[in-house]
Amino acid sequence: MTEKIKTILAILIILIILPYIITYAVQGNALFQIGQGGREEDSDSGQEMKDGAEPTELLVGILSGQISMDAPKEAIKAQAVLVRTEYYRRMELGLEAEKSLSMEELSELWGSGRLQTNYEIASTAVKETSGEVLTCEDRLIQNVYHKVSAGATREMKELNGEKTPYLTSVPCGMDITSPDYLTVRFFSYEEFQKALERSEKTDFKETEILIEKDKNGYVKTVTVEEDMVSGDELREALELPSPCFYIKEVEGKIRIVTKGKGHGMGLSQYAACEQAKSGADYEEILTCFFTGTKLEKK
Repeated sequence: MTEKIKTILAILIILIILPYIITYAVQGNALFQIGQGGREEDSDSGQEMKDGAEPTELLVGILSGQISMDAPKEAIKAQAVLVRTEYYRRMELGLEAEKSLSMEELSELWGSGRLQTNYEIASTAVKETSGEVLTCEDRLIQNVYHKVSAGATREMKELNGEKTPYLTSVPCGMDITSPDYLTVRFFSYEEFQKALERSEKTDFKETEILIEKDKNGYVKTVTVEEDMVSGDELREALELPSPCFYIKEVEGKIRIVTKGKGHGMGLSQYAACEQAKSGADYEEILTCFFTGTKLEKK
């Protein structure tokens, strides 16, 4: 009789505590996933959380790969707005998000000693601009930026003939003080020949190299005899810092002097940093480089 009573009591105890065991197991697993960055908002899937919260960690990872954390705070915040704008623009188009660096990649980029400090800087920039995007004519703009201009940014219309209202030419006189403003490189005739994709060798001493530029000095086309390449194509082939360059033959080689670093369109990060040092906030920086745009909450 005693054994039956013990068995019945044991069954009753199990029935009473079983729901608590199940609840703990489920919640404990969920808490573990959150602690390991398993939240939907922090994944790289590009999906937005159901409650409308933005993917902060994803945006921090993208931002960290696009601008130095040694830049002034307002310049970093300006870049954070561009990152967020591009994220939502790509979501609307069904495109993959920009590259977001993992913690391992960030540690390699910054070094373990700077990881926590730099991550906090990037995270603060994202949080202090939370939900803010840049629009033009009620549409999200593209994240267009470069390191240093050639003294003025490039107008999209000059590049491909298509007018983009927010990508006009903006003067950036402060960029001439950047250590990356001027680059001089020399190439052999063979290297230059290959970059022009020419099958026949050219006597450059007897052939004029024709260069067509836009109003700010960015090269539109380079022509040798009947062969023509765009300035951007030649820049890519020769791995030049910028499509704003000057070509001259010097002592049996082709000398190319380049101004600026990057394609030259949109925001010049060096100029943005100089503006921030002079007291401009991130909204002033963005409206300076992107004509006719508005800062809005998403």
